[in-house]
Amino acid sequence: MTRRVRIGILIAIVGIGLAAVGFYTLNRIIRQTLAPLPAATPPPPITAKAVVVTHDLPLGSVVRSGDVKTVDVPVELAPPGVISDVESVIGRIIKVRLVTGEMVMDHNLANPTNVNSDLGFVIGDNQVLMAFPAGDLMSSLSIPQRGDLIDFFVTYEMAVAVGRESGGEVVASESETVSDQFTFDAMQRTEITAMVVDIVQEEQRQAAPIPGVEGQEQPQAQPTPSPSQVTIRAYLLALSPQDALLLKHLKDTGAIFDLVLRSPTSTTLFELPAINRDYLLDRYGFVILK
Repeated sequence: MTRRVRIGILIAIVGIGLAAVGFYTLNRIIRQTLAPLPAATPPPPITAKAVVVTHDLPLGSVVRSGDVKTVDVPVELAPPGVISDVESVIGRIIKVRLVTGEMVMDHNLANPTNVNSDLGFVIGDNQVLMAFPAGDLMSSLSIPQRGDLIDFFVTYEMAVAVGRESGGEVVASESETVSDQFTFDAMQRTEITAMVVDIVQEEQRQAAPIPGVEGQEQPQAQPTPSPSQVTIRAYLLALSPQDALLLKHLKDTGAIFDLVLRSPTSTTLFELPAINRDYLLDRYGFVILK
């Protein structure tokens, strides 16, 4: 093999190697050019502190430490007026009903200013606050408390039209009436908004201390009143105006009231027929002898 041939073969090998390198480089450039760009790393979200309720809070509730907590929410979801500090919520009154997870707004709260905790803030826009006298046995035993659910059992005497059967139907007489006494459930699931009470303190019977004499018993401070010393005078009830008028009418026309206490979780509305003479005759089989 001559020198010229060897040089030619060497040049060919070098050329093939350069072509291979060029093809590989060009292929990488094309692949990098056509490959999708990596996704940009999103910036961290901007959040704000917000106080939310941990469970449903009814209208008029006083906020306790376990009722609320602080969470981070996206700043665009934090409305103006949202409260960010738990301590500024504790001890304040809820002016609207709040559900679990709802953010607490400043206009949802009121500051208690008296012993009845701002009763005006626990009355709905369509309600009135009525004072109802406590004259029944349950009240005399000081059993009902603020927040309890009660029913009003009423005994009421009134004149009713006499019914006569005509053609298979009972027709009320327009001229003949009879006085009868009815006992019925006048109102159900009424919450006691607040109470007016008297505290009856036992009299201190010990003599006043004599100045300069040692060893004598000094008068003691008045203790916290026991339930037997609490006398309920009236209940404050947040009612619809129509229900308040009904109770006023029954009270003013001589109805006899008794309060019955419900379970705090009771939601049932009972269907109770009114009790009168005919009901007792039918139920117990009484016979009137003439």
